[in-house]
Amino acid sequence: MKRNIVPFLLMVATIVFASCLKSNETETTYYNDTAISKFSLGTLKRYVTTKAKDGVTDSTYRTSVAGSNYDFYIDHENRKIYNMDSLPYGTDVTKVVVSLSTKNSGQVFIKSMISDSLRTYNSTDSLDFSKPREFRVYPFSDTNREYRAYEVTVNVHKEPTDSVYWSKETGVTEASINLPPAISSNSYKVENGQLLMSTDKGATWTVEKLDTDASWLPNDNINFVCKSLLTADPSNYVLLVGTSDADKKYASCWFKYDDFVKDSGSGIWSFVTAGGSNLYQLPKLSNLSVAYFGEHEILAVGGAGMDDCKVGAYEAMYVSHDNGISWIPNDVFRLPKGMDKTATRVKLLVDNRQELWLFCEGTGEVWHGRLNRDDKIAGKQFLE
Repeated sequence: MKRNIVPFLLMVATIVFASCLKSNETETTYYNDTAISKFSLGTLKRYVTTKAKDGVTDSTYRTSVAGSNYDFYIDHENRKIYNMDSLPYGTDVTKVVVSLSTKNSGQVFIKSMISDSLRTYNSTDSLDFSKPREFRVYPFSDTNREYRAYEVTVNVHKEPTDSVYWSKETGVTEASINLPPAISSNSYKVENGQLLMSTDKGATWTVEKLDTDASWLPNDNINFVCKSLLTADPSNYVLLVGTSDADKKYASCWFKYDDFVKDSGSGIWSFVTAGGSNLYQLPKLSNLSVAYFGEHEILAVGGAGMDDCKVGAYEAMYVSHDNGISWIPNDVFRLPKGMDKTATRVKLLVDNRQELWLFCEGTGEVWHGRLNRDDKIAGKQFLE
């Protein structure tokens, strides 16, 4: 019996002191075992190429991506760490700040991308993840012992994920589209050089107040769009877009705040100043069609440029993120690649599901667009 006790005790010890880590678990039992238990990224830069204000040349803007929104899977069995939900297309992963935790205060080292040399992990360092990196974890205060190595991969989408995907439709008419309910009960029109409003469905009209000369009012290609404002008092933001004889190169944009509180002093129309102070004005396009998309974006499409505007017909969809002040084409809202640009007019509609429709007169084409947007992208943008 005594000869059998020692082997039995050795077998029990082997079982007890084996690591109990499994894939993506963060608990271990024994002090001499260590592993990476948490892994996340800081804020990253993302670069998106768009069309410049001329609709032809390229322009680039920078936006930020919250890396903490993308969970990293820790596979302890295969010693791999990676994000299953890829970062957005255009994210720069050559300068990434990493936050991680280890079990039992393990020491972390990072292997060089060009040699076998190691350097100590520092939570403030920027790391290059353009290729998978090797992270090594050693037991606390003992780098001579056996280490646990992880291959860390930061996945990034190879194609834009936040883009409108278009399909060509048949048998669909404008009348069959379910549009959102009207936000305002007021009606507006431009007539005889005046901007008029009706509160009784066109039975009577009153002249609206303007903050500048009425000669800047549009006299063609007129669009009125409206959205509700999230304020304490009920109010709307109304935007007028069209083309004016007073400007040979750019569209004419006006806006006002409709505050429904009596004697609030609101309701004066403001002209979006023409000239060099606004670098991203909407080009003077024929057959303009304008629509609100969601709560923050206004979209505009149009045919060939008028007068001194040299933009080609239906070269781009213009997007405004600041309520009609600036307009920039981008890679999210792109017109269909197969669209026949010989259309005499294109009507843009946004239905009650926030899906896009293009009805092309002259060609008979109908295009349906759905937006696939990555909502984890931060909204802050910088023009480069």
